[in-house]
Amino acid sequence: MVVLPVLASMLLALPAPVTPAAAPQACDGVTVAVALPGELLVRCSSGTTAREALDNTGLDIQTGRNTGGYDEPDYVCRIDGYPRADDCAGHEDGDPYWKVWRVGIDPVAWRASQTASGPAAVPVCPGGLVGFSFGGQMPVDPTAVVTTPGWLPPNCR
Repeated sequence: MVVLPVLASMLLALPAPVTPAAAPQACDGVTVAVALPGELLVRCSSGTTAREALDNTGLDIQTGRNTGGYDEPDYVCRIDGYPRADDCAGHEDGDPYWKVWRVGIDPVAWRASQTASGPAAVPVCPGGLVGFSFGGQMPVDPTAVVTTPGWLPPNCR
């Protein structure tokens, strides 16, 4: 029977788990988590919106020309060079884009931002956590990013 070699090849094809890289120990500002293929970048930043916090991380942020999926001028096109294939000339509905994730409680979990204006419309505040992923889910639980015992996201309205 050929079950073991097939099973072994399937297990080798599974993606490696993603773990946060250099998570800030005590972030006095906003923790920003960016999911890239195979890694999660975590930075302590400042700002009152998810876009400001992302822009203040020190990561290489490239804005797009025209508008993004929400008619957002200067939308987030690339973060640290990803995705390379995007020409940053705008995108059509249904194309992948950088999703913004907030953290909700009960249970503490990522929730899509659901804004009509992109990350510039997502409020953030000190002690908060915001995530960015391209075309998919966030690969780790928020409690793996902010590991302070008993941490709950603040109300940033």
